[in-house]
Amino acid sequence: MSGLGLRQGEKVRMHPLYGEAMALVETLGETRLRAARLASELAQTEYDLSLLRARIERYQIDRAGDERRLGLTAEVRERVFALACEADSEYRAHRQRREASQLALSEARARVATLTDRLNVILAAMRSDDQQ
Repeated sequence: MSGLGLRQGEKVRMHPLYGEAMALVETLGETRLRAARLASELAQTEYDLSLLRARIERYQIDRAGDERRLGLTAEVRERVFALACEADSEYRAHRQRREASQLALSEARARVATLTDRLNVILAAMRSDDQQ
């Protein structure tokens, strides 16, 4: 007898779903890594966008000579800044990049959830077969 409780010459029988489960584990790991990378890219894009917005706001303030000349209230100035950002092609490109990154991250997270559910179903089936 071996340390696995097998007689000499006896082979270990793998569950028929073992290969599929291991492939799912591999795919799940890759997808989680992709989601982590996408989250990092999204954070960088959001940071870049905030810096660009600050630059645009500073330009508008400098051009007006004083922030209060842009509007009497903070809400009015915020609208002026929002319009200035929308008029800036670089800002729009960064915003579109952020939106694409958000979508890609959402899709990757949804894929992780789907793969996890699938793996759990396979593992439950394997446990059920082992108990019978």
